Amino acid sequence: MHINPGIFKAYDIRGLYPGEINETTARQIGRGFVAYLNATRIGVSRDMRVSSPALAAAFIDGAREQGASVVDYGMLPTDVMYFAAVTDGLEGGVQITASHNPKQYNGIKMVRAEALPLSGDAGIGDIRDMIANDRLPAPTPTRGGLTTRDVLPQYVEKVMSFIDPSIIKPFNVVLDAGSGMAGLVAPLLFDRLACRTTRL
Repeated sequence: MHINPGIFKAYDIRGLYPGEINETTARQIGRGFVAYLNATRIGVSRDMRVSSPALAAAFIDGAREQGASVVDYGMLPTDVMYFAAVTDGLEGGVQITASHNPKQYNGIKMVRAEALPLSGDAGIGDIRDMIANDRLPAPTPTRGGLTTRDVLPQYVEKVMSFIDPSIIKPFNVVLDAGSGMAGLVAPLLFDRLACRTTRL
């Protein structure tokens, strides 16, 4: 299939939606990701962009078509996906996000086991070449399974384990996540501290 090689960056895949990255692209990248890692079990999560649910669903479909079982974590910040990949012993993890880019962009961040990132030199270029040169392996006879999991409570416990909440004196804090994914996690953490929050 024709794919814009420019969306494959040094550390992730990123482009304009739907012109450069869309459901068809995401499905092929999902297949390539599983084929490159020879993975049997991966996790996928996404940010809050309007295009992210459709791209995540397409990526998951491609990964399952290639025989991998997928854990769908739903909407999560990228660092929580990395945490999930390690905690759940996955062979790969994927975050549908374009990070700081404007809303018309979307993208894909990918890690292997132990949340080690794929890069242009190791993985991302291989997946690009597989798709561009029609070298994706044939889909497996049996599709991979699909499960869902909420990993946020476990992540919050892990973050809280780094501090002693009892030594924090009461204070006021304003939480402004800038419409980003921190808005999902920060309130859960601050609720565990001796502070009064105002949430924008």
